[in-house]
Order: sequence, then structure tokens, then C-alpha cells
Amino acid sequence: MPFGLQPTHLIIILVVALLIFGPSRLPEIGKAVGKTIREFQSGIKEASQGFSEEVKPDSTKADTAKTEPQPVCKSCGKPIQAGAKFCPECGAAQ
Repeated sequence: MPFGLQPTHLIIILVVALLIFGPSRLPEIGKAVGKTIREFQSGIKEASQGFSEEVKPDSTKADTAKTEPQPVCKSCGKPIQAGAKFCPECGAAQ
């Protein structure tokens, strides 16, 4: 059983809920609890899908990185980042 509850514990909880809320409100409460659990599960599913999409490598970015040549410094010839104004190795302006 979930949370280590025995069947007798569940029966006691149901009897107490019946005494507190009355027989007319129990179906409404059960429906609300079920809806809350379904929404929570769908939220967890969406979050895990979003996380796996963020972690998954983007094939279009990987393809463009392979085809574009990496820029090199005009002075020393070392590789630099695209759009860098100065070489990190020799400091020359690009």
C-alpha cells in the first residue's frame, strides 16, 4: 500500500472523513482529489518532457557547427570565438 498504510488505516480514515464531511460531500471531495492527482501527474510529465527536450542536442546547431569553419586570429593564427574583437592568445585586434 502507498505510504505504508494498512487496509484498516484506510477504513478508519474513511469513517472519520464520513463523520466530518457527511455522506453528501464525499463524492465531491473524492472527485476533487482525483482531479488534483491527475493534474499533478500531467504537470510532472510535461516538466520531464521539457527537461529532456532541453538536454537533447539540437541537430541543426550541431550540423551548422560542423560546416562553418572556426575563425582564426589574423596575427597568430590561433582559433578564436566567432565575433571576438580581440584574440585571447596574443591580444591583437580582429
